[in-house]
Amino acid sequence: MAAGLLAFAGAPSADAATTYRVDDTGTVLSQPVTPMRWRQLVPGRAGDNTVEGNLTVTLRLNLSPWVNRPARIYMSLAPTEGQQMIASWRTQGRLLPGSVRGGGRTLVFEGIVRDAFLEENILLSLMADGRAVDRAQSLQFSFEIEVSP
Repeated sequence: MAAGLLAFAGAPSADAATTYRVDDTGTVLSQPVTPMRWRQLVPGRAGDNTVEGNLTVTLRLNLSPWVNRPARIYMSLAPTEGQQMIASWRTQGRLLPGSVRGGGRTLVFEGIVRDAFLEENILLSLMADGRAVDRAQSLQFSFEIEVSP
């Protein structure tokens, strides 16, 4: 299972905030391929068929265009092929911990942007139903920022 962090632009939200792409090109993964392992050694009909994997992400978001502005930052996971991937994470405190399903997004920061770069190490945990995982996939995470006019 491969994991990568990418960026994309979103559409304006209903509350008149404008959504922008966040440059995350300085982000580094601890490993380019994340091995997924069965949660139970012998999954069965009545057992747990979950596969899971973990990696550390050294996140670096370029927020320089929005310094001293109130903002919300979201982490998104593009839809995954053939299964519902769930990503959850723990942080060191600069971002909110949380989780996101393939095709969704979750709030990871709300407040005034104080620094040009937001740097954070996060422990990312991936989970999926192992019965639906038949090959490696590239996961596409992205970050969006919403700022009020």
